[in-house]
This record gives sequence, structure tokens and C-alpha cells, in this order.
Amino acid sequence: MVSDINTLLSHPDKLLLTHVQGVRDNTKKLSSSKIAELVALFHDLGKINPNFQSKLDPDKTVNGYANHSYLSAYAFFCTFGCSIQNMEALKQFLDVDNFSQNDLIALTVSIAKHHGNLPDFSPTDHTGTGASILSKDENSALYYFLNQEKNLPVYEFINHFISINDFRQFLTTQNVQRGYSEQLVFKGENNKSALDFFLDNQFAFASVIQADKADAGKIGNIIDDQLETIQTFSKCFNPQLDLYLGKLNQYSELNKLRTTIRNNAVLNIREGLRSDEHVFELTAPTGSGKTLMMLSLASEIIKEKGAKRIIYGLPFLSITEQVEAEVLKIFEGNEEFIQRIDSKSENHRFETIQAELDDSPTEEKILEANILEFQENTFAYPFVITTFVRFFETLLSNRNAELLKLPNFSKCIFLLDEIQALPPRLYGFFVAYIKKFCTKFNSYAIISSATQPNFELPVNNSDAKNFFSDYEKPISLLPLSYFENDLFNRYQIEFEKEPIDIETLKDSVLSENQSVLVILNTIDDTKELFKKLQDKLETDELLLLNTHFTPQHRKLKIYLAKRSLRQDKRIVVVSTQLIEAGVDIDFPVLYRDFGTVASIVQSAGRCNRNGKLNSFGRVKLFKLQNRGKIRSELIYQGKDKEILRFTKESFSEKQYQEKELLAVQKEFFNRIQSELNFARHSQNGIKPDFDFIKDIVECQFDRIGKFQLIDKQLFGEEIQYFVSRKLDDVKFEDLLTMQGELINLIKKNADRNIIRQKKKSIKIQLKKMSSQIVQVRLNRNQIKPLQGSEKNYFGLYKIAPISYSFNQGIDLQGAECLI
Repeated sequence: MVSDINTLLSHPDKLLLTHVQGVRDNTKKLSSSKIAELVALFHDLGKINPNFQSKLDPDKTVNGYANHSYLSAYAFFCTFGCSIQNMEALKQFLDVDNFSQNDLIALTVSIAKHHGNLPDFSPTDHTGTGASILSKDENSALYYFLNQEKNLPVYEFINHFISINDFRQFLTTQNVQRGYSEQLVFKGENNKSALDFFLDNQFAFASVIQADKADAGKIGNIIDDQLETIQTFSKCFNPQLDLYLGKLNQYSELNKLRTTIRNNAVLNIREGLRSDEHVFELTAPTGSGKTLMMLSLASEIIKEKGAKRIIYGLPFLSITEQVEAEVLKIFEGNEEFIQRIDSKSENHRFETIQAELDDSPTEEKILEANILEFQENTFAYPFVITTFVRFFETLLSNRNAELLKLPNFSKCIFLLDEIQALPPRLYGFFVAYIKKFCTKFNSYAIISSATQPNFELPVNNSDAKNFFSDYEKPISLLPLSYFENDLFNRYQIEFEKEPIDIETLKDSVLSENQSVLVILNTIDDTKELFKKLQDKLETDELLLLNTHFTPQHRKLKIYLAKRSLRQDKRIVVVSTQLIEAGVDIDFPVLYRDFGTVASIVQSAGRCNRNGKLNSFGRVKLFKLQNRGKIRSELIYQGKDKEILRFTKESFSEKQYQEKELLAVQKEFFNRIQSELNFARHSQNGIKPDFDFIKDIVECQFDRIGKFQLIDKQLFGEEIQYFVSRKLDDVKFEDLLTMQGELINLIKKNADRNIIRQKKKSIKIQLKKMSSQIVQVRLNRNQIKPLQGSEKNYFGLYKIAPISYSFNQGIDLQGAECLI
């Protein structure tokens, strides 16, 4: 007997048809894609299975087949892949003239995988039994179930939403089952536009999983609510920013020039927007006020194009904190619309609710906690500040948890600063990719840097030009003539081309009678130079700065350095490259070990940054040789040797004023654009190298989704250490207690909501601890520091006090620490 579809459940307390319609409605709010709507209609069809219905009853034990996703996908395939009449109904639903086998495969796979991750559509055969996009074992179990279960209301379910002919005989036809298992072969080269196909299906999949979680999570009209908050914030964005700008000191020559530059950029973006441009390039000198400029440009986009979510992307955590502080100051009184989201960010309302839940877990508080978690996981705030890692890895992701954010990348304004921090081979690829994404999903982007790469496609690369067939490089918002202004000609580089050793470097630094910032390429070099200087300088005259310190101590050291500079007291800071971008600090003298052009120029931006010296600031560029190696060659090795070579050949002279560096940068970035392999990327553990054009053509979602901006394996195993502030600091012990409580709850099969809340409590505890956590990359020959506890929390250890100090950071011995 066929079940009545009106009585079937999707969840213990929700009717299946109600849930499917809810997901469909949510999907349509997130996307105009008919593909997404179709996946929404089919995603939970498999829950008609009586075994699944029994699973929803806690008093029943179920042993039969109950994978609803695979049943949903196969039913979709049989409905439209085996009937000409139904295929015509499908085309009518999608409003298309043509529907290819690739389209059928993409929709089938999206339905099958909606609780997991998008797989490779062109998988490699590792077993010798033939490659398969979907699991052959899972399909075999499905076929066995269908051959036993003859009365599934599959036709009734589909016909409820789309008028179709009966197709049920195909479900158990052996030839259909064999073809589904063995001949579901994707041919990416047949797609008219590979990039459109990839983006359309990735975005549709992402829209459905967000819509599904919103409906299943019983979190009300959260999608509607977030759209309303964007409207509300957009209305106050422009007047509040204008009010803040109006209060700035307009009397200094530098601020007058900043205002002129900002107004010029705004005027140019206004013209670009009226020509329907979506992506703009902002190249402005260091110290020209890029943050306020980018906010002003976002304001202009909102004026011209209506309310938009703003996502401000930055390469480093330290800069996200600085931008957050500035944005909160500008939009004082509207803080609830702004959220920094990264590995160390905090949400104070979330923490308050969580504390209340620990005492009294009411349904209201659980609902609010779920809404706040959903907002963070989906970037559902009107103004989000985040890292490049989260932004760019989401754009290319195949993972369910990451793709939750992707629908909220539509109708957005992306403010992407310090773009030169991306891998050089991917400069042009990512900008072209973003431009396509923005045009397709009604978003806008400002690509900003003081050292702007060349974003043109390589002249002789036909693959790139065919792939990005309608691409034109972003419109420049500013003339380069501002780099010629004397107010931005603040330092002079003196290039010592012959290698020097660390002893010579020490003597040179000590000979300076002013404050000095020394930027070196490796942690070990900073530690060694620091120790040599310690004997010659007072404690309050010397600071060491690298990633072997907690974020809290790094922040304090930068504050101490700034205070000494303000008070005109001599201070020598020895740092790695972490200080070179986004840190607003101003030294009269700067020493920089050789690196790439982009890094050198970024570092030099910390010298006479505010132009207060009567003469040029002095930047001494040198090649450090230590332990028998040129240190820059240690960092830039393998395929990155080419990038270092371009820099060496670009720096042909021994002396450069700041304004003369524009020509050096242009030559460097032109060579990257023309001589490096476009859209190729090396990453340990991924063989062969990423070839993003080829991988996207083949829809290798899983392979592409493994992309990481930071290659974790290259620089050793990453281990985290918690550094106690005082002897009575018990945050780590509290974390272990919470871990034990969670394990006990799981063992006792406690209520899912209680387990979920305990996991959230642990997440909040980790964020509270984040400013005291050091991330260390250990190579094989390095000795781990002493631990303050035998226990660990998933690779997070407590370090013994003897192994860490404010002056020298974490104590490691053995092989070299590179970053």
C-alpha cells in the first residue's frame, strides 16, 4: 500500500511536504536559480522511505536501508533521464531550451550530496574497477532496497510539485541501474562555458544547504530578517560615515591630500557604476587613508545600487582587529550590525546567551543561540570583517560547512585590501574569478593595495582567454600620479647588494643613533639577532616580535614600540614579516632582509610613514647570509625562486626614492603576469599541482576545495600552545573539564540540543583563550617545548612557564623556524 505523502515526516515534528516547501521558499530568497529550486524540491524525497519514517520514531529500531539522499538523487535521474516527456517538463520548469547530460549529472550529484560535500565530477579510478562520482556500494544497497520495496510514493511526491508522467518502472529496470552506476560520465569539455557551469552549480548547492538548515533548524524567518537588517544598516551607513569624515582634521597638508584622493576615487567609481562595472582597482600610496577611502567607495555603491552586505577581507588576523576597531568607532551606536568573523573573534551576545543556557536551557535561549550561530556560519551580518583565508577558500570550496556562507556573497560589496598577499601566480586568476562572480551574482568589489599587481590576462595564454572570455581588467579608480606627490615621497632605499652576516648586521644596527625597525625573513634569524643585541642595549630599548609570541603579547609589544616612538625614546624592534602590512607604525630607520618587491615595499611603508621627518626616512635593504645560506633564498625556494629572481632583476640600482619604486613594481608585476604559469598553484599533499582552469572545466570540486591559502605542510607540523597569564589561570583546565563533560554527554546519548550547547560552550572558551595561544610549526628535528599538563585538547597543549617568556617567546630547539 502506497503511503499518503501528506502524513510523511521530514523531522520528528515537521511534515515532509511542509519542510520541502519551506526549503524551496528559502532557496528562492537566496537565489533566482531554477536549478537551486529544483534541488530543493528533490533533496528530501528519499524520506518517503518507510525505514526513514521509522527512524524518526525513537521507540523503533531500524536496520533497513535509509539513506534518503541517494534515493532522492536516483528518483530524480529516473524521472527526467529516462522519459522524453518528463525531460520536456523539466526544460519547461527550468525555462531552458537545452538540457545536457552534464546538467543531469550535476543536479543528480547535488541532490545525492546535499548532506555532504560536492565531489569531483571527473574522478580518478584508484581501484581499477572504473571511476564513479557516486558510491557504487551505496547505489547497490539502494537497488536491493528498491527491488524489495515496490510501494514507495515516489511518483505522488514529485507530481505534487511538477506535473510528470509515471516513471516508476525505471526505478527497478536493470539497464537503468547499470547505466546509473557505470555511465554517469561527466564531460566538462562539452560545456559551453565551464566557469558559468561551475559557479551555477556550486551556488545552487550552497543555496539549498543554507535554505535547508534554516528551515530544519526552526530558526524562523532568519533569511528575511537578515535582508531587513541590511536595509536598515545601509540607510544609516552613508550619513554616519559622512558625519565621521566631517569631524576629521582638514588642516594638515596630508589630510587635505587624503581628502582629494578619496573624492577622486569616489567620482571615478560613480562613473564606473553607471557604466555597469562591478569590480574596481584601487592603487593608492601607503598612508593615503585606504580604509576610509574603501568605506567611502562602499557608500557610493550603496547610493547607486541599493542596500548591500559589506564583506571586508584582509590577509592577516592582526589587521582584521585594527579594521574592526576603526569601523566600530565610525559606526558607534550600530555595533550590532558589524561582526568580525575569524578564528579569534568574539561575539559578546553569543557568550551571554551561552552563559545563561548553562544555568537555564530554555527553548527561547536555545533558539537565540542557534540564530546567532547560524548568522556567524553564514556571514549573515550587514558588515562582516574577515580574513582572506575565509573569503577565498569559501569562493572555491566544496565543503558543506564552508558553502553555507556562499549565498550571502551575492548582492555584496567586497572590500579586499592588501591583495598582494595572495600567491603571485593567482593574482590575475582570482581577480578575473571575482569579476565573473560579481557580475553573475550582483556583487561589487574593490581590489586595493599600495603595490598593485598586473591583473591583465597573459597575452599568449589562449586557455585563460577562452576561460575568461568576457574578462576585462578592473577599472582603476586613481591615477598613479599621486605616487609622485612629495608628501608620499617619504623614504629612500639604500640597497647593499653583497651578502652580509648577522654580526655585521648587528654592528650596523647599533651604529644607528635613532630608533630602528629590523625585518628579517625567519623566526630563527630574529631570535639570533635579538640575543646579540641584548648585550648592548637596555631592556626597554629592544623588542622581539614574531609568531612565537601570543597575539596578546604581540599587540602589547607593538603598543610599547609606538609609545617609545611617540616619546622620542630610542627603540629597536626585531621582527619577522608579520609587521610589514597593516601595522600603523612609523620608524625613522628601517632594515629589511631581501624578499619580493611586494614585501619590500610593504615593509618600507613602516618608515617615515607619516612624513614627519625633515629628510628622507632611511630603508637599508640587504641580503642576510646566516648558517651558510642566503636567508631570502631559504624562504623563496622551489618555484618561488623565479619570483625572487624577478625582484633581483627589478632592483637594478643601489638607491631608490619612494616615488621611484612605482617603476620597479610595474616591471616586477608585469613579469609575474607574463612569465609565471597562470592559475597554477603548488601545495604540499596535492599532486599534481592545482591547474584551476583545467580543474574547473572538469568540475573537480573536491580537489579544488582542498586549496589552502597557507600551505600548512610546507613549514612543518602545526601545534598550538596555551600560555597562562598567571599561575592561577585555569582556562586550559576548564577547557579539559568541558571536554570531559561533552564526552560523557555523548556516551549517555544525551539530548542533541544539550550536546550542541556544550560544543558551543567549548567554542566560546577557545575563542576566549585565543589571545593566549601560540601556533608553532615544528619541523622533524625540532624539540617540543616542555608542557604544563600531560593532557591536550585536540592538539592544543598547555606550555610550561619555563618554555615561554615575554622577551623571547616560545623556546624551541633543533631545526630552523621559517615562519
